[in-house]
Amino acid sequence: MGLSDSLSKFIPKDFGKKKRAAKTPAACSPSKPEPEPEPEPAQAGGGRSRQPASSGTPVDAPTGQHALLAGHKKAVSAIAWDASGDQMATGEHGSHMHLWDFTSMDRTFQSWRTLVPAEGQQIRALKYSPASTHLLCATGDPQAKLYSHDGRLVGEFKRGDMYVTDMRKTRGHVAGLAALCWDPRGNSKFATCGMDSTVRIWDCGRTSEQEQVVVAKTRRRGKVAVTACSYNADGSAIASAQHDGGLSVWPSSGPFLRPLQHVEDAHEPSTETSAAEFIGPSMLVSRGGDSTVKLWDLRKMAQPLAVASRLPAAGPEANLALDPSGRWLLVGEEQQQQQQPSGSASIAVLSASNLSEHQRIGLPLAGGVLSVAWHPELNQIAAGLSTGAVVMLYDSDKSRRGVKLAASKRARPQAAASSSGPIITPNALPLFRQDQQTSSKRRREKARQDPVRSHKPQVPLYGHGRGGAIGANETQHIMKSLIKDTIRDEDPREALLKYAAKAEAEPTFVAPSYKDAPVFDDSGMADEPEMKRRK
Repeated sequence: MGLSDSLSKFIPKDFGKKKRAAKTPAACSPSKPEPEPEPEPAQAGGGRSRQPASSGTPVDAPTGQHALLAGHKKAVSAIAWDASGDQMATGEHGSHMHLWDFTSMDRTFQSWRTLVPAEGQQIRALKYSPASTHLLCATGDPQAKLYSHDGRLVGEFKRGDMYVTDMRKTRGHVAGLAALCWDPRGNSKFATCGMDSTVRIWDCGRTSEQEQVVVAKTRRRGKVAVTACSYNADGSAIASAQHDGGLSVWPSSGPFLRPLQHVEDAHEPSTETSAAEFIGPSMLVSRGGDSTVKLWDLRKMAQPLAVASRLPAAGPEANLALDPSGRWLLVGEEQQQQQQPSGSASIAVLSASNLSEHQRIGLPLAGGVLSVAWHPELNQIAAGLSTGAVVMLYDSDKSRRGVKLAASKRARPQAAASSSGPIITPNALPLFRQDQQTSSKRRREKARQDPVRSHKPQVPLYGHGRGGAIGANETQHIMKSLIKDTIRDEDPREALLKYAAKAEAEPTFVAPSYKDAPVFDDSGMADEPEMKRRK
């Protein structure tokens, strides 16, 4: 007899212990993936794919006009834009950071402020906070610098103890920084990575010590430098790249004993993996020093989904940039004479779904493109070259504000000094001018010629006297301290008046000498006139 449908739902269909599914972040969850275009298979040693993207949509890059921002003298290694696009920060290998304000800039394109975060250290990374209230700077120094939006130094984070071997016990980095990134969930937390094999999570309100420490894993002996780091869109995971070619994905809230995903040889070992960025909820793109860009699926990172080769980086800080729609990837290239006979710099535009090349943006200057950024609000592209130039690409119809606004302003005329006659200052006349030698060597030579300034003071002479100088010894010093000459300490007037009473009682000193003879004898002047005698 069959069971009714109402009773069958209460009877279990299977028995035994059930396995619980492991909890993983959304970026690494094994849920059913969204429908995506079929990725292109990885190429073992071949070149870049030339097949068009499945969408077939042309790249709408703002390349109609360009502007040149001059001011850097070394390679521009970092570019950061605030959320509104009104201010931009650029850093170079020469330790200078320039702040550009497009609202007050004219067509001369001059920066309004220049800072030196760390003297003699290259600037590795610059990032504005999600609310654009602060600017973070990473240099070759272990300490990250936090600036306000107007360039005022707000804080300098702690340097760790270099003599502590356990990196989890130090309060900060003990080697130079390589990269940094902001937590998108707020405006106070960020992560830094450095050459001491760690990724450290900080809070802006606590500069004395980091909150969390992530130590990179490697099969090789010793430490390995962490060269890149980034948060995903919801801030639940952190991606890090290592100098040994490894690529890891960590949970942002811990524990940090082992990564969620790890690939040992994502890129060639001992090459600088300069960028690791999330694309959407389940994709990761990395750029290595082996001239490749690779696309990874976070659900299965054993093999890359796509590989784009022959993309040499212009330096260890070469980055990647996404367009506002998230479909295209900008990759700056090192200048190659074989592919670019004209010697101009170029930016490759790759599809974010399969890394196929769709366009090559040529720049009007020579050199390699080290850093690139595409602002979503302004629809403008900024590229930093290895020659020290910053090229701004924009379109008169598609772009808005930014450098387009500055290009429309005339240069401010220089006010000419008006005067009816020559202006002479007192120090300009030869009578009042004092020649001041700027060189210290010349001042020393002039001082040696002066007999007073070059006279050497007489040193104390010990022992027997020589050359008319009286020597001094220990016995003389001791006798001076025992027998003191007090004549100089007495008052001369008091010394004479103490004999006054004795002189009146016994006038034997002065009075007998003048008793019979006058003091002044006028007998010899009897024949002289009266007036002369008075004199």
